[in-house]
Amino acid sequence: MRTDYSRSVRLGGLAAGVDESTLRERMEGSQVHLTADGHLPAVAETLEVLVADLRRWPVRLSLDPGRGPGRLDDALVRKLAETAAGIDPDRPLRIGEVLGEGPLRLHVGTEPLPDVAVAGAPDGHGTRLRHAGHPFPRLNAPGTGLGAVLTAAMLAGEAFKVVAGLPEGKFQVTPVVDFCPVLPGEQPGTAIAPPPALERVLLGGGGAIGTGVALILDLLRVSGKLTVVDREVFEKPNVTSYSTGTLADASALLPKVRLIAARLRRIKVIPFHGTIQDSIEAVDTGTLPWPRTVLGGLDSIDARHDLQRLQADLTLDGSTGGPVGTTVALHEALPTGPCLRCYYRANHTEKSAEQRLHELTGLPLARIARGQEPLTEKDLECLGDQQRELVQQFLGRPVCGLINSAELSGGTDDAFRPSAAFVAQQAACLVVGAWIARSTGLVNGPMRRIEYDTRFGPRPDQMTDYWTPTPGCTCQKDPGLISHVRETRRTIS
Repeated sequence: MRTDYSRSVRLGGLAAGVDESTLRERMEGSQVHLTADGHLPAVAETLEVLVADLRRWPVRLSLDPGRGPGRLDDALVRKLAETAAGIDPDRPLRIGEVLGEGPLRLHVGTEPLPDVAVAGAPDGHGTRLRHAGHPFPRLNAPGTGLGAVLTAAMLAGEAFKVVAGLPEGKFQVTPVVDFCPVLPGEQPGTAIAPPPALERVLLGGGGAIGTGVALILDLLRVSGKLTVVDREVFEKPNVTSYSTGTLADASALLPKVRLIAARLRRIKVIPFHGTIQDSIEAVDTGTLPWPRTVLGGLDSIDARHDLQRLQADLTLDGSTGGPVGTTVALHEALPTGPCLRCYYRANHTEKSAEQRLHELTGLPLARIARGQEPLTEKDLECLGDQQRELVQQFLGRPVCGLINSAELSGGTDDAFRPSAAFVAQQAACLVVGAWIARSTGLVNGPMRRIEYDTRFGPRPDQMTDYWTPTPGCTCQKDPGLISHVRETRRTIS
């Protein structure tokens, strides 16, 4: 099985305004070279994420372990090489020095050499990035797993601007970045509260954002219990757009809930292989615990509306999107409003994913509804020649999740915006940062929407809006019913 770079190449092509073949050629001709301060707190976690993020592009990737007291540990170097090989064994991580001015040089730490273009270091739950010529201040706190993921994701974002060749006006170089997703308006390292144990928490969606959330929770060494809900399996295109998972996992068509459970080594995971609606029914029959906090990483309005129907005390929804798929956002929601229906208005004119898949492939809606069943030769019998050619390449794979794969293989829906791991990870950082802030009392008050485009970076003074309930929304029209549902579920649980 060869690594499928179609999603990362498509996102890069959209961002750069070039066709995908041009973008792929540009990426394959690029080299990114990494160095690091081996004594930096959380350097191993940061490098683990950064190497994986960069290996999800068809670039040449190398790492210099360094020399002397700051040299990277041999065991870490081997682990990083294994991480890269799990994503693409045909493009190994090259170990050693590189000479000349060709590579883009990135550094994890506060003491980069003069030839480094961008350096970054986790500071508590946040990050500090510096372009060449801009010194680091003294860090306020040892880096955490959240700070490590954010640092890696933002360094990868800086590399993306270069290797994708973004044109002027489509990105911004910010020489100095100091950002904390727990307290966006404060300096990194100010918020150092450890996250609490997970109790009655549900993760809705095991895709690009959901795997990013899982990665952060694992690197934060969070304990407790977590319900994970997703109906799909991990497939080949997911390897280069999700934060966890290898080619071997894709070959095995591992359910995404199982993929996440395998990553969360300190957490007791309740994997629920089904839809959000299915999980609601399980909660109401007492077979699944009612969550009091929901972390969302879904990709449709309807699914988000279903997530709200869990009527948890607090819902923290992460999203990616925007014109080219590089915008990230957090939406904080309450059962009494603003709820996710206040943020995401229903679009009754938009076709469902099932309807789009039916029109694209010709598969009957009744067959699409049996989403977990793998496609067989029998499913091709009722299709026209063109549709049969399209569907045939997916034989043996479940129907669920096929809409994106079909579009990437020649479908006509140009509205699809694939995410990249470094983008989804920044959305996941906003979600986990808000969970830490709200669950520890660091942040109280009105619900927030936080949004920024990763091509331009976070702007703490401009990216937060405070929301109030929308008049006429369900959360305002049916408060009695919502209260009754919540009380019933509290009793059942």
